[in-house]
Amino acid sequence: MGTIMVGVSESTSGHPAIGWAIRHASRRGDSVELVHVVDITWTTIPVDWAESALLAAEEAVRGEAQRASLIDPSVAVHSVVLIGSPTRLLAEHAATADLLVVGTHSRRAASEVLLGSQATRIAAAATCPVAVIPAAGQEGTGIVVGVDGSEASAAAVAFAAAEADRYGEPLTAIYAWSAPEPWGMGESAWPTSPVEEDRRILAEAVAGLADQYPDLRVTAEVVGGRPLSALYAASVGARMLVVGTHGKHGFSKALLGSVSEDLVLSLPCPVVVVRP
Repeated sequence: MGTIMVGVSESTSGHPAIGWAIRHASRRGDSVELVHVVDITWTTIPVDWAESALLAAEEAVRGEAQRASLIDPSVAVHSVVLIGSPTRLLAEHAATADLLVVGTHSRRAASEVLLGSQATRIAAAATCPVAVIPAAGQEGTGIVVGVDGSEASAAAVAFAAAEADRYGEPLTAIYAWSAPEPWGMGESAWPTSPVEEDRRILAEAVAGLADQYPDLRVTAEVVGGRPLSALYAASVGARMLVVGTHGKHGFSKALLGSVSEDLVLSLPCPVVVVRP
């Protein structure tokens, strides 16, 4: 039995991320651990205040764990409270977890808008897969995975295939292709459609899945457009979108790059970020 950890705070109390983690753990036979970090990094904290904050947080998170256990009594739910830097401690504490789940709140409906800075930093720092759950909380059908030929992409495909097989739902592998736009160069010098290398990368990414998961339905598509917009469009109505963290063609770097503090990605579904 594995462990799914969920980062919780006052803003995530009642957030769909908790229910998502419970239902996901039930499918996997995992336990759930709710983790709250009392943030003392923003100023100098008196010792007595830190102790009071810790006790109050422990009581609040225990209550959250009790409510979470009602979602599915078959899932064991535990809670822990840490004190320090939320991003660093969450990432460190989740080092032995099978999955770390965090919630985020949508503020703008545009696929180009990226994850809020805290979720972004957590996903970048954690060594385990990180699931980012939107506030809307709708659960769709099917798993979508981004492919780019990198080791991170291969890890994402492996994770996505296992999840699709576990849910008994189809897997869609997306390789996003767009013509380069070199400044000052004539259009005739550049390809205007995917080349054989693009199709080979996609085919190699899903090779062997049929043997490993005989009942898994796999669709592999080369999609025109920039990776972020292509993956967004493909994952509308999906159960989850799985991406790697170090893609060759930039979408993973963009997903986990430096972004404005007040921006979040208006996610069409939960996004799972996987490391090689």
